[in-house]
Amino acid sequence: MQQNRQWHHRGVLAMVFAVFVFFGFSIGANGVFWKDIMPAAGMGKALFGELSLISPLTAVFILLFGGPVIERIGKRIALSLGLAILTLATFVLSTVASPVHFGMVNLLYGLGYGIVEITVNSVTLDWERERGRSVMNYVHAVFCAGAVVASLIAGQLLQMRVAYAQILWGIGGIGAALALLNLMLRFPASVVEEGTSDAGAAFRLLRTNSVVFTLSMIGFFAAFAEGIAITWSVLHLSNLGASAVIGGFGFALFNTVMFVGRMTNASIVTRFGVVRSIMVSAIAIVVAGVLMSFTHSLWIAIAAFAILGFGAAGPIPTALTAGAKLVPGQNSAFSGALMSITYVSFIVCAPLIGNVAELTSLQTALITTIVVGVCLFGFAQRLHTVSHNAV
Repeated sequence: MQQNRQWHHRGVLAMVFAVFVFFGFSIGANGVFWKDIMPAAGMGKALFGELSLISPLTAVFILLFGGPVIERIGKRIALSLGLAILTLATFVLSTVASPVHFGMVNLLYGLGYGIVEITVNSVTLDWERERGRSVMNYVHAVFCAGAVVASLIAGQLLQMRVAYAQILWGIGGIGAALALLNLMLRFPASVVEEGTSDAGAAFRLLRTNSVVFTLSMIGFFAAFAEGIAITWSVLHLSNLGASAVIGGFGFALFNTVMFVGRMTNASIVTRFGVVRSIMVSAIAIVVAGVLMSFTHSLWIAIAAFAILGFGAAGPIPTALTAGAKLVPGQNSAFSGALMSITYVSFIVCAPLIGNVAELTSLQTALITTIVVGVCLFGFAQRLHTVSHNAV
């Protein structure tokens, strides 16, 4: 356990919000730049997709086994280290000139995302424990806002003929500033139960603790639903006749509804409980899947992605907060376990739907959304059982 000491609760919360915004900025802007970076690095779509897997695979490893190291060096130092690595990755990406170079960038991003994910979520849970307030939904909401704003700004700057390398240097500068500012803060004490801080703690929780496994699978299916929209929404809308502007509007609407959903989800959880809130999310995902899979109207499809945004918004932050209460004293290990499974979901989602679409059609492949919603509903029911009605 870290030494008890006075800590800066307002400063820590502000930093948590800033880190999630930076996350959104980084991912949202990079999504706009890939079409320019691929030719600069001499990559086709297939090689780009294969090398892009390095980042989430590295992050999964860090999330599963990095918790003890983070507890040992302290979350304040670990968060600044993760931000510094992400800053370095951003600077290196601005000069990418070959597939090998791009692979190294993805390795850096994987390390940075893994360290920051496990640390910032664990710090947020520590903050909630010490302050007696739930803020997880809100901090995850600003990630969505950051992604939308960054993609719009990046697109506008590119249209104004600003080089993507210059924009990346600006984003990297933000990351460097956050890494330095973070070192000036004092974090809440990290309460760690004895015997839960070894290298295999996160993996062991997944394997032996039914509550952690169930919450992690809730995270898996919620992330899968989110990944469907992130990867396939614009293409599906384009297949239905949408222009680039309308396709972008549909994706922006998805992220906007996710933002609103996360901002309001805490009150839904407070009123109806964890299990019922996740069940509502699951039903929304099923409805979205039915609309996008069995109708051919462009505007109904746009509405479906908005409903999908509502369904995908709440389960992950809700599961994180619920887990901190159901598995106390293991925030780093639990955060690593759940977030590693969400990263696995993102790894599986794109190729699975892509292969089904290749064999049939993208609209047929989107039936997967219905399956995801049904599975999420089932694990919500299982959570009610394994948690002994504690949520």
